Amino acid sequence: MKTILHLGDSPISLTFKGFDEEVDVDNLLRIDYSNLYGEATTVSALMNQMGMLKAQCEYSYSKKKLECDVYESERRKAIRGEFTNNGQKLTEKQLDEEIILDKPYQIKKKSVFESKKDLDICDSLFWAVSSKDKKLNNLVKGVTPQELFNELIEGTINNIVIKKHKSILDK
Repeated sequence: MKTILHLGDSPISLTFKGFDEEVDVDNLLRIDYSNLYGEATTVSALMNQMGMLKAQCEYSYSKKKLECDVYESERRKAIRGEFTNNGQKLTEKQLDEEIILDKPYQIKKKSVFESKKDLDICDSLFWAVSSKDKKLNNLVKGVTPQELFNELIEGTINNIVIKKHKSILDK
């Protein structure tokens, strides 16, 4: 995922490795007690990924909501004009019914609902990862960098590949 932040007049490009097409959420949120140090090392990156995913969901929801609100406003204006041009009176209830029965409005509104559902799921995952982060911080308090390196198990954890490299001093 690539994002461009605008800090004043300076655009900054950020690139993040996203998730695979399919993510086992149960596995992602579970703490692997056999590799606590791997978990502790990668959970910050996982938090960042979830934060980026949540921001993307919030953007998508806001954009779809705005599109729906603009369409609704334009339709309300058009319907009022039609009734006025025909010399008919229009109550607020009639106007609401006209909008709700409008097929394109229904499609846009359903899209907003779907986007809101996605945002709620992302929000839930974000808070679950945050809880995992807090638990891991309590489990690995006071660990020295050497202990961390020695106990770290190589492999993929939290969607991140861990590889140990020998120190220059060990060569």
